[in-house]
Amino acid sequence: MLSKKNLRQALEQSASIRMGASNLFYKEIDWADNYHVFVNRIPVAPESDFPVHAALKRWGGILFGISYIVKDSIDVAGFPTTNGTLALNSNYPSVDNSLVARLRTLGAICIGKANLDEMSYGWSSDNPYFGRVVNPAYPHHSPGGSSGGCAAGVAGGAAYFAVGEDTVGSLRIPAAFCGVSAYRAPHPGFTTDGVCPLTSSGYDQLGLIANTLDDISLLDSLIHEYEELPAVEPIDLHIAVAANFSLAALAPNVEESMSEAVFKLSGAGANIVMQEVPASFELAAHALVTIVNHELLEAFNCYLGSRAQCPVTLQELLKNVDTSVANKIKALAFPPGRPSLSAYERAQAVAGEVKQDVVDYFNKSKCQVLIHPTVGITTPAINYRDQSSTDYFALARHVSVASCAQTVAMNFSVMGPSALPVGIEMLCSPAIDHKQALAICRTIETIVKG
Repeated sequence: MLSKKNLRQALEQSASIRMGASNLFYKEIDWADNYHVFVNRIPVAPESDFPVHAALKRWGGILFGISYIVKDSIDVAGFPTTNGTLALNSNYPSVDNSLVARLRTLGAICIGKANLDEMSYGWSSDNPYFGRVVNPAYPHHSPGGSSGGCAAGVAGGAAYFAVGEDTVGSLRIPAAFCGVSAYRAPHPGFTTDGVCPLTSSGYDQLGLIANTLDDISLLDSLIHEYEELPAVEPIDLHIAVAANFSLAALAPNVEESMSEAVFKLSGAGANIVMQEVPASFELAAHALVTIVNHELLEAFNCYLGSRAQCPVTLQELLKNVDTSVANKIKALAFPPGRPSLSAYERAQAVAGEVKQDVVDYFNKSKCQVLIHPTVGITTPAINYRDQSSTDYFALARHVSVASCAQTVAMNFSVMGPSALPVGIEMLCSPAIDHKQALAICRTIETIVKG
């Protein structure tokens, strides 16, 4: 049985209890990594001169004693930012990413950097250098990616929460597959300074993974220093359901889980509005992948140019790297395979259309959220011989809409009829702020999982 961590429950205890005489935190650091969660982690020995151990001697901060992990594409002082490749193992940042710095001031302790797809480019978290991330509760099934180490670490009990990055569902997909919850923050929400980029036009966004949206709501209120909004009365929930998106082209067990979620919400008194989505939503995944493949080269070259100890260009970085991901990047994001300017401009036009259509959809439906599955399938069984068997556009179909619209999205997991988790996602109206969105979505989570 996995021992998951509850943040709200932990914070009800005093810092002294959290860190007390039994020194549970050091046992936490010594958590057996049976899932290839970590790329790097802090030393176990309390006498170590690693900066985190010095911080443990200073009491203070509302999150003191709370452990978390960070995707290894995001800067944390004291760790190299490898982005999942040995070619960047000397990429030591001088300062934290802004969100990490804020968590440090609150007393939270980053216990390590989380494993991911090489270069954050993929959805499997099968890393050639740091190992294949194992889905803790479902070890013969994919953990998803690219933030698979973050989701597996939270699901497996390594930490209370994780900080990750989401471009094409990189937080939400692994959260759904590992049975936890994820939050893609608004744009701009958490700043993306010190983050290895996939794009240059605002589609990369930081977010959080925890066991519940309730934990994420509490954490966000502490990070941004606001009073957490109370749960919403069911009668005040206005939830859109799209027959052509929320309930269409799904695996049978996902469709059953979605229907049950809608039934529970309706039974609790929520207002359910059946409203089909526009055709542009089905184009979002292809558009977003085209944008990534066109922008990656220049975006990453700009990033490398700001790092003192790194190669100057992405071409130089990957020149002698012969892994499947590196070869895929060379084929799809480097000339001549890189999407042409005209293809890129068409993709950006589609993304812009999706963004406007999201606004129009909520204006017409008068709803707060659109509920849909995170992914139309459950976590695929790992096929060690044929990694091409997964339809990656099917993985990205639903999550890409929020990414194109650059709006808030979050998901939680329920147990599906096949005994595998199903991600239930809420695309939030651009008309509500993230505080309202978190209150609404954690209420939905409570009803559906209750």
